[in-house]
Amino acid sequence: MRLRTRTLTALFAGVLPAVLMTGMFGTTALAESSEVAAYSAVSRSTAGFTEINGSWYYLDASGNMLTGWQEYDDNWYYMGSDGKMLTGWQQIGGKWYYLYASGRMATGWAEVDGKWYYFNGGGVMKTGWLETGGKWYFFNGGGVMRTGWVSNGGKWYYMDANGVMQTGWLKKDGSWYYLDSNGVMQTGSKKIDGVSYTFSSDGVLTSGNPPASASDFDPESVRSVLDGASLTPRSTADSELNKLVSKWISSNLSSSMSTWEKVKTIYDELLKMEYGTPDDSVIDTSGMTMDELMSLYFDGPEYNARLLLLTKTGTEEHFAAELATLLRAIGLDAQVAEGIIYQDSALTNGTPSSWVTVKIGSKNYIFDVASDLRAGGGYGGFCRTASELGNRYQQSDIFAFQAEKTYSA
Repeated sequence: MRLRTRTLTALFAGVLPAVLMTGMFGTTALAESSEVAAYSAVSRSTAGFTEINGSWYYLDASGNMLTGWQEYDDNWYYMGSDGKMLTGWQQIGGKWYYLYASGRMATGWAEVDGKWYYFNGGGVMKTGWLETGGKWYFFNGGGVMRTGWVSNGGKWYYMDANGVMQTGWLKKDGSWYYLDSNGVMQTGSKKIDGVSYTFSSDGVLTSGNPPASASDFDPESVRSVLDGASLTPRSTADSELNKLVSKWISSNLSSSMSTWEKVKTIYDELLKMEYGTPDDSVIDTSGMTMDELMSLYFDGPEYNARLLLLTKTGTEEHFAAELATLLRAIGLDAQVAEGIIYQDSALTNGTPSSWVTVKIGSKNYIFDVASDLRAGGGYGGFCRTASELGNRYQQSDIFAFQAEKTYSA
């Protein structure tokens, strides 16, 4: 059998243009960049990956064709009984593996044909339950990560849109459910935190009211709302704030994210900050004229947004200002609102506060990250209409941004 090799330039032109790799160990070697096949030609004896009449083989230093598992550059590849490198789904030794187009064995999370799978360190496809990163996931017999309601062992569980098993109170399609600490949906009569409730055989709450602290956050409906928003990215009139916003976005968001993913990431990052009075000495006001000082402090939410971005500490007005600024930067029609938040629907006991409103279509949605932060986390104030919040948010004013422009920073 005559070996037919190709030069680096020809190999790249025929397989994957514009990929630059530096090769080691072999005449025509194979490597992987991300999860996309990329090839490089190298030189040293006849060892390594070699293309022979359109197929890839792995040769030892003597030029012998090898079979089975082969390790190259800290990655594993599988050569069939005829020596040809295999790709795609392969059942080997009764276990399933996935080999990328480059032949590299998949490990960890992998998306294949729009579905998510998990492979252990040895490349074996996972089925059933998996705990990773402190969260539980479930994979069916074909290895596909499940979302939504899952039945296993005669018990029901609920996995969110990211596949994470849920616990505690859950509001789904207008009905309430309760999932215990193991994620199991409850039925019949149950006492939860000292309170008696009754659930149907389908898990729906039929007697008793969920506690006020229970979140009825529905990720799927919120995702639909946010992903359906029209976007017009805007920057503020504060050049220093624009620089901070640009840096924050480049560090935390990516262009591949959906609007839902961007907003959720922004909200989650703000929930990691501290509630309290920020140190305003971080903003240098030396050399400013009185007009500049007045503009900085009173003409818009830019000052408050800048303070929170710099100090990671703030109160309602700071969190509302930064959240609105970041949401506007990614294109949402966000405003800082001021008014009274009442403790109950009777509107008898209220507190002055600030929050964010976002107009999507014909509806205004409220975002109150400071409230969720004080409550210890959660999404009680995440993309909710005023009616969903019992009309407790009584707006009196909009804390307007200064003159702005299309975002380009």
